[in-house]
Amino acid sequence: MEFEFDFFVQHNDINLYYATKFRAIDLAFYIVGNDGTDLLLVPDMEKERAIRESRVREIASFGDLGYHDLRREFRNSRKAQAEMLIRLLKTHKAKVVGIPTNFPAYLALPLSQAFDVKVVKSPFLKMRMVKSAEEIEYIRDTSRAIISAFEFALKLLKRERSCDRIRDRIENYLYLRGYLATDTIVSSGKTSAIPHASGGIIEDHVVIDIFPKSRKHYYYSDFTRTVLIEKNDKIEDMLRAVIEAQEKAISIIREGITARDVHYTVCDVLESYGYKTLRQKAKEGFIHSTGHGVGLEIHEDPRIFENEEVLKAGMVFTVEPGLYYKDVGGVRVEDVVVVRKNGCEVLTEYPKMVRL
Repeated sequence: MEFEFDFFVQHNDINLYYATKFRAIDLAFYIVGNDGTDLLLVPDMEKERAIRESRVREIASFGDLGYHDLRREFRNSRKAQAEMLIRLLKTHKAKVVGIPTNFPAYLALPLSQAFDVKVVKSPFLKMRMVKSAEEIEYIRDTSRAIISAFEFALKLLKRERSCDRIRDRIENYLYLRGYLATDTIVSSGKTSAIPHASGGIIEDHVVIDIFPKSRKHYYYSDFTRTVLIEKNDKIEDMLRAVIEAQEKAISIIREGITARDVHYTVCDVLESYGYKTLRQKAKEGFIHSTGHGVGLEIHEDPRIFENEEVLKAGMVFTVEPGLYYKDVGGVRVEDVVVVRKNGCEVLTEYPKMVRL
């Protein structure tokens, strides 16, 4: 990996895990350089686990680099951490050092006094956009768990009227099967006109949006269906339009087209039925992007909106058109797809029109 700077220092967020396969619980650093440096730096108690789990060439503990002496000298753990990094980088004759945009300020400021520091998006973000075959299988695994949880939710809907209780049961169902779901959306009636709202009492329809990650491999998936419970012509018309828009968008996805192509396809279909979209600066109707990347985070690149990102085989993202009107309610249909060379594969395959 070649950088525009001498070294890049990644701290312990999900990008460190992606690059090293080491799940850092406490502060850790992954340092890579144009001189071939490939170093994972961890607290002393984590060194053995890092050696066993990570795929990095060199592993060192804070103690190996004199951290404990520095802490006694400065009587401050944060100053000691910063000085430890500075001394390490100086031994490699670093001049220009890259750090990610979310790098801790208490470390960034001392580094900027010692080196020419460039604050950039982590280079691992771009690498994460195209998934390996293994990563796709992880997302497929989480997708299967979501479908199972959704079918469990349909059974609950036959006897349960509280959105909150259904949400809690869905999240507990997934946890017991090895998946962590938080902020699951279960909304009904006019509350569903707010895309991320949840709670209330089940009325004529319910929007269920489930997006857990695996507690084993950490990969997410995402899935939404609007369940029709009682007759509501406006909601059903909205849902049919959203389903058609989603199916049309999925049909054009392949390597080489842009995110804008996909988003505008959704807008074209919805506008043809007289619904408003964000493309028209609307405040009701289709008021969000068509999708977002899914992987080690529930929202990551690529964004499927009005941008010119060219889709590549292996990209995984949601296609989730919706319509939202305060006097009626909202509907949304969402699936996760993986881009292939001549099309795409839906990882959350399930009927679009769901009636209880």
